[in-house]
Amino acid sequence: MPIRRVRRNSNNTNDTNTNINNTNNTNPTIQELAQIISQQVAVVLPTLVTQLNQAANVNPAQNNGNGGGANPTCTFKHFNSCNPTKFIDSEGATGLLQWFESIESTFIHSDCPENLKVRYATCVFQKRALTWWNAEKRTRGSDAALTLTWSEVKQLMTDEFCPRNEMRKLEAEFWELKQDSGENLAYTTRFHELSLLVPHLVTPLSRAIEKYIGGLPMQIQDTVFGSKPTTLEGAIRLAASLTDNHVKDGTLIRKGVKKVETKANT
Repeated sequence: MPIRRVRRNSNNTNDTNTNINNTNNTNPTIQELAQIISQQVAVVLPTLVTQLNQAANVNPAQNNGNGGGANPTCTFKHFNSCNPTKFIDSEGATGLLQWFESIESTFIHSDCPENLKVRYATCVFQKRALTWWNAEKRTRGSDAALTLTWSEVKQLMTDEFCPRNEMRKLEAEFWELKQDSGENLAYTTRFHELSLLVPHLVTPLSRAIEKYIGGLPMQIQDTVFGSKPTTLEGAIRLAASLTDNHVKDGTLIRKGVKKVETKANT
């Protein structure tokens, strides 16, 4: 009986190989996985960065660089606990200047942020000052008034509460201001005070430096001018040092201070 040959089904073999290949193709390689992960990260990362930036902007006080600690928010209750000076407008230009100095000191002690200075400072207005500010809010709109910068409000207050005749007196005093012999501290202090009230007379900076040096005694004026200071602080420091030297030598006089030689002989 002849041997019966079994015919192999090549189709089945091919189908099996195809299935194996298909199975292998469904399993991504390491390179393909890395590419997929990279694509997903590229999609997610911009959104994540945006969310982190938004969170930082919502509470910037927590990101102050002080070892990761967060400063408390400056609420009006906290600001008011620092006892800000009330402003009534009863003492003219000098009173306004003193109030500016006082309220700005309160800003520092209370850690008041720039965007809250106008809102909090105007809360301590009383009588005529309060009436004026309410009128400003009605004219400008409350929101617009509260978005003014502190520098802008200071200028508005100066225009309102320093009468023009008083401003002319202050301008005249500023031009005539001179250092009285060895009294450099008193001269410098008054120079700063008047500069705040008549800022147009000390702008630009070179004008302020020139005016300060021009009011110094002749004994030190040329030396300070010859040093060509580029900052007002530099001119002030040099003038103070030179004044002290002249007071010791007796060429300039300061109240309560005698010449070194005279003190040594007594």
